[in-house]
Amino acid sequence: MELMSEWLASTGFLFPTNELELARFEKLYGDEASVMSNFEVDCDRIFGKTLTAKVVSFEPEAKPEDIVPLKMVARKGSNLPKHIQDKIKKNQDERNSGANSGPEKGAE
Repeated sequence: MELMSEWLASTGFLFPTNELELARFEKLYGDEASVMSNFEVDCDRIFGKTLTAKVVSFEPEAKPEDIVPLKMVARKGSNLPKHIQDKIKKNQDERNSGANSGPEKGAE
């Protein structure tokens, strides 16, 4: 458990508590200090609630016409190669047969 807190501190999820953790943190994030050097926080605007919200919109990477065939395959199982269908069935069978034997693969 001590190693977990040491790595959490080294990666910035907890405050570093010794020189080794601080050195690891600096190695991971040292170049970001220069990016943030001109950054300032205006506390008066935050607490005075004079900040205005900025809406950021993102364009989806996939076009809706590209997704429709995938939805159909997911629903009907058609247009999937036989080896992929077999793999899906095998995975489902493995999960169903080991339902009472503990967590799924990757859930440990």
